[in-house]
Amino acid sequence: MQYEATIWDRVQQGNANAFQQLFDQHWEPLFTYACKILKDPALAQDTLQSLFIHLWEKHNTLPQVKAVAPYLRQALRNRLLNVLRDQQVYEHHVAAFRQAVLDSDNSLLEDLQGKETEQQLLQSINTLPEKMKNVFYLHRIENLSVTEIAARTGSSEQTIRNQLNTALQRLKTRWNSIAWFFL
Repeated sequence: MQYEATIWDRVQQGNANAFQQLFDQHWEPLFTYACKILKDPALAQDTLQSLFIHLWEKHNTLPQVKAVAPYLRQALRNRLLNVLRDQQVYEHHVAAFRQAVLDSDNSLLEDLQGKETEQQLLQSINTLPEKMKNVFYLHRIENLSVTEIAARTGSSEQTIRNQLNTALQRLKTRWNSIAWFFL
């Protein structure tokens, strides 16, 4: 316990060697825990790496802890819960988008070639950065206003408008190249 507290204190001071020791000591049990929860080793690794990056970036504002392992496990647990929530939201958005495509009377969507095109559109949307993709879904699928999205995400309305415009530009560019391919 005292050894861990000493390493933690040195990490808080920005000691890279102490951070490496912390990482080496806790990576494997935390990774095993994340894999059990997520059932996806790649996603578990990304989540755990994100935690350690956060710890290093915020080392000077980390709280004093007496038991490092339980603190790290709880911090990881919180991130895992966020990942699971985000997956559920994403799956909900995909289902809503599919339904919107089926219900849409938009002539462009009517001309698209069924399932393959729908899959390509979903893949195009999925290439957007995470925050931009979330804003796009909230606006286009859940029909939230810019003001509602800004309130929900904690971003400014101008940021939301910028993200929507950029998302539409990227999707339009990608779809123009896909349409050209079909022609």
